Amino acid sequence: MLSTNEQVSAKVQDHYSVSAQTYTNHYDKDNLYTSPTYPAEYFRLVNLVESLRTFEPSRVLDAGCGEGTPLLWVAELGCDVRGFDFTAEMVDAGKKNFEENGRNPAEIIEADVEKFETFEPLLEGRPFDAAVCFGVMPHVNDEDLALKNLRKSVRTGGKVFVEFRNALFNLWTFNRYTHAYMGDLFSDVPKEIWETTGQFVEGRLDMNVPPLRLDAEAGKPGYDAIKAKMHNPIDMHRLFKEAGLSFDQIHWYHFHPTLPMLEGNGVSPEAFRNAAFEMEKNPGDPRGVVLCSAYVVEATAV
Repeated sequence: MLSTNEQVSAKVQDHYSVSAQTYTNHYDKDNLYTSPTYPAEYFRLVNLVESLRTFEPSRVLDAGCGEGTPLLWVAELGCDVRGFDFTAEMVDAGKKNFEENGRNPAEIIEADVEKFETFEPLLEGRPFDAAVCFGVMPHVNDEDLALKNLRKSVRTGGKVFVEFRNALFNLWTFNRYTHAYMGDLFSDVPKEIWETTGQFVEGRLDMNVPPLRLDAEAGKPGYDAIKAKMHNPIDMHRLFKEAGLSFDQIHWYHFHPTLPMLEGNGVSPEAFRNAAFEMEKNPGDPRGVVLCSAYVVEATAV
């Protein structure tokens, strides 16, 4: 019988078992305007490549490499790359992608960021210069353990780039996420205070948006049916310090030039993307703390 944590992980794996093509499409620049969902992953990858150019690592590990496109971009910088994912279907897609692009499919394996021993063979006896972990931290059972494992995979002075969903983004979306986040903010106040506050806020929010994504392709669980935690960027210094990593900076991405619910509802999707794409050019924009639904922390191993 699976433990609670194993059940959570299995559901996440089930969700991502049918997601490879979506990521491939999002990484294709030709699909920026035609993708039915916002191609945030493209801008996240562009930011990573620009950061790696300044650091010039020789060996890079991708923890949660998915279908392999990010590693192929990194390899074009002249880096020796390795990757792993804990979803078998993603690993298969990544191996196929590598093979089609003239790389050794054995450079990608099935492993779990919370189980260092599963991906330790990729180190080949020496740590990496940089480790990337995108689209993983929202779903792990123990983010402290995951970060410590990333720290173990890189040399002292090496870099890690870790993506998180932005909890503070919920403060201004004026939807059910705002209500849920305020419930967390007021979780330790007397019950009668939160009940009054919650009712007041709920009457001013659109609690019906965004629609719950409970189902994915082929009957798989949707994103809102799996564990997908958000993290407060203000807490990153503590979280990374405890893992033996020195916080450097945040790269903001997935900018929203207006309320998400207004895209296609008063604001044309094209106008929304034009404005968002312009904002994506500055991942250091401090407005990202509330205008971005996701961010990448760049840190150094100490």
